[in-house]
Amino acid sequence: MIGIFGGRFDPIHRAHLAMAKAAADQLQLQEVLWVVSAHAVHKSIVASAAHRLEMVRLALEELKDARMKIDEREIHASALGENNPSYKTLQSLQEERPNQEWVWVLGEDQLRAFTSWQRWKWLTQNMALAVCRRPGDSQATDLPALIAAGARVIPINVQADAVSSSQVRENLAKGLPIQTLVPPSVASYLAAHALYGPPEAAEAAQHPNSV
Repeated sequence: MIGIFGGRFDPIHRAHLAMAKAAADQLQLQEVLWVVSAHAVHKSIVASAAHRLEMVRLALEELKDARMKIDEREIHASALGENNPSYKTLQSLQEERPNQEWVWVLGEDQLRAFTSWQRWKWLTQNMALAVCRRPGDSQATDLPALIAAGARVIPINVQADAVSSSQVRENLAKGLPIQTLVPPSVASYLAAHALYGPPEAAEAAQHPNSV
């Protein structure tokens, strides 16, 4: 079975890594494909796809887990002017690897919104859902609709961690530390490119020799 871990990763943080590793360990996954979204339907995106992709690449290199792989198909599709919702991602993976079992790794917040995904019923018939609960996540999901559609929902036990991408962005905007929230290589990248910080920080990063 192969895991699909899709998201904005805006930016990637320690809880993302914990979720992917927990799913890989508990489900004995061959691989976990990190599908970086070019666009997000339910949330806005702050950093560019290129920045987000590079931060995921750095984090996975630092993690040194051979099961973790980056999948760029949604970003490539966007560069060609194509729309690439999740069902198209799964369809293309099925074409590449026929007869493979798939499981989508997601948080409970994503599960609550799952019935708004394009062709969500088709998705439930073609993959399992590995759901990682986070502190503060409500148990009120649309499980009856998912179960009625034949969804296979697998709970994943993840250590409680309230860190979020929005928290990382807020800390950077306020000049607060992020070293414990993201991998060191990502923290260095964020500093070098002044991502998510105040406008003057981004200007200084673009023109380091200006007075």
